[in-house]
Amino acid sequence: MLDQYEKINSTYEKLDELQLPFNKPVLVAVEWNGVLFEFLIRLKRESSHLLVFGSGGGASQEMPAGPPYFQRHSWMNEFQDSIIYYNDPTLYLGKVSLAWGQGTSDRFYLKDIAVLIEKFMKKVQVNSSNVLFYGSSGGGFMSMFLAGYVKGAKALVNNPQTCLTKWLKTPVRQVFNLSYPDLTEDEVIASYGERINVVKFFRHINYVPKVYYLQNGAFEYDMNNHLLPFLTDLQDMPDDCEINNIKVELYYNPKLKHAAVSKQETIDYVNMAKKI
Repeated sequence: MLDQYEKINSTYEKLDELQLPFNKPVLVAVEWNGVLFEFLIRLKRESSHLLVFGSGGGASQEMPAGPPYFQRHSWMNEFQDSIIYYNDPTLYLGKVSLAWGQGTSDRFYLKDIAVLIEKFMKKVQVNSSNVLFYGSSGGGFMSMFLAGYVKGAKALVNNPQTCLTKWLKTPVRQVFNLSYPDLTEDEVIASYGERINVVKFFRHINYVPKVYYLQNGAFEYDMNNHLLPFLTDLQDMPDDCEINNIKVELYYNPKLKHAAVSKQETIDYVNMAKKI
């Protein structure tokens, strides 16, 4: 399905001078020190807001093959704002469908993605306070990191992971083996805790962004392993940490379990959250 979009290739060094069209979705591939960062971008000159969507577990009916993965890209026309979908280059390190932006031991890809998004923000002249990162599951995890790096931005997350070591062991172990091949899990936790635990990341940057956290209260695994420990750990932030408001909204749907709310509900939440 990505064949329908024009593709633009660039390097990090040439990105500032790159001209992107308005009102037309384009695929943008940026080579930066040997890593390919891919985005699906549609800029709107008349909008003051930017939406940034991250993908959860890879393949879907919308995108059966990949990477790159741009989950929910078929929803693009539901929004009147500038919108960016980003792919996680970690997916190219091995056969995994979700890698939480981990990158390699010497390079955290989520940090690089944040730098590139800030460059795109300049092209559309949008302030960080008008940037909303959205994602569910692993996309929610990455959204909270990106909102932390892009200071002033907000994150809307639905059933996110907040600590990777409390998620399903097999997919997490697969990613750790790709990103940190020479380390045990305990060594990864000791050396890269700020990459795999959202609260440790907030503590590392001494900043907590605005977060709108949607959680299915009927899914006990998420509640007990991610939401509740997240809220508990936030109680121990340093006194000098800049902390913005975190709003938690619970809904109860046993049939959905870990899945995100419906398309229309998500669109409504996005349009609401961008204004808070």
